[in-house]
Amino acid sequence: MKFPRKQFLCALLAGLMLAMAGCGGITDTETTADTAPAVTETESVETEPEYTPLPEKDMDGWTMRYLNYNTTWLTWAELILTAEEQNGDTLNDAVYNRNSRISEQYNCVFEETTADYVQSIIGQLVQSGDAGAELAMLHDEHVINNYLNGYLQTWDALPHVDFNAEYWNKSSTETFSNMGKVFAATGDFSLAQSTRSFILLFNKDMYADLGLTEDLYRMAADGKWTMEALLKAEQVAVADLDGDGAMTDKDRYGTSGAVKLYFGSLVTGAGIKYIDIDTDGKPYFAIPGNEYAISVMSDILEKHNGTNIYLPLFNEVHSGSTEATVLFKNNQTLFNGTSMRAVSNYRDMKSDIGILPFPKYSEDQDAYHALTSGGTMAVLPKTLNPEIYENVGIVLEALCRDSHNDLIPVYKEILLKSRYARDEGSAAMLDIIFASATYDIGLSVFTTDTYYKYMEPYLTFSNTFASLTQEITDMVNARLEDMLEFTE
Repeated sequence: MKFPRKQFLCALLAGLMLAMAGCGGITDTETTADTAPAVTETESVETEPEYTPLPEKDMDGWTMRYLNYNTTWLTWAELILTAEEQNGDTLNDAVYNRNSRISEQYNCVFEETTADYVQSIIGQLVQSGDAGAELAMLHDEHVINNYLNGYLQTWDALPHVDFNAEYWNKSSTETFSNMGKVFAATGDFSLAQSTRSFILLFNKDMYADLGLTEDLYRMAADGKWTMEALLKAEQVAVADLDGDGAMTDKDRYGTSGAVKLYFGSLVTGAGIKYIDIDTDGKPYFAIPGNEYAISVMSDILEKHNGTNIYLPLFNEVHSGSTEATVLFKNNQTLFNGTSMRAVSNYRDMKSDIGILPFPKYSEDQDAYHALTSGGTMAVLPKTLNPEIYENVGIVLEALCRDSHNDLIPVYKEILLKSRYARDEGSAAMLDIIFASATYDIGLSVFTTDTYYKYMEPYLTFSNTFASLTQEITDMVNARLEDMLEFTE
């Protein structure tokens, strides 16, 4: 079964390049929120990191084959893995140069096959005896089904892959694992998941016009950017603009958009997981008996109920992001939740904007947590030939190391050079967001069983989180039992 190869370049990047071509200057005196924080924890390190040396190996022209999505269906994440040639586009050329360096170092080549729906064909290809690829990029929602169907090899088969290193996302490898065996991973060689981390944009012009002077960048850098701080700023923005005595889509709010993004990010930002991994490596439903989780959800609900801080627009969990973009561009919301990749949607916005992580619940938390889901995970087809385990391990590790030091900084620069996010404060925030990408199979796989279920009380402002937990516990546990019964 053959699929057309495609050198794809997402439309996002073309838009970003146009934005870069027309970018104007931004002064640092408009508001204190523009100040670039002196952030010890996010400052770049001048010395080269010390990695365990990889073997020096001549792979004699061996081909590393990828199976990836084209942009027909999966349009909401940055998918680029290969580039046929340099074309002047910043990201394309960074990928081309990275692959060229690895190809020259190990005498190997890269080949990419793309399809509309990888999740619909990977099983067929594996069953045929040859998946046609050493590595497949699989939409995270479909990873576990393919694992349970026996189509995926676990990553412990590969030598030289160091999941403890900074260029592999530890949250993803801990989450997509069963009894300590990783079956899907996210590394810096691919932008597909990191571009699906949810972030907050804020209207810096409005922030100053409202008389708000707290330096949000400094607050975030110091670990003091909390839900209370967000609510305080949001409340100042609320206004009945048309003076009709009713709050409608003609008025101004703190934030608007899809409930799954806003409420979901506040919950994840509090460090709450719907499904977690226990000390034995087993996934479990993490809400039952978790008083902290129920109290946080209840607090989020109560502090939004009747305040007009947040406008959900629609009475369902998915809709509202498109409409919220319009409101934000029209200066009708101070903040807007979106994904990393969607920053380019605001390149034509007249007001100046900045980037922030979604807040912690409290300052006591050790770290921020950026809800990350909806992109693709790297998986190994079950048909991967053991004779090339070493080649695959070396190349993926080398790609991640190189990307961490080159591709990721390039991508951050692309985001910051879009016209309205150029300040140094946003640069520091991107470092925080990339470092805090948080995974949860309750967010990526069992969404209708957990993630979306807990939004229903918020939508109706009925505090039924505890009774909901009791209601769905047996069902969620049964789903997890199916996963636990699967053995290699």
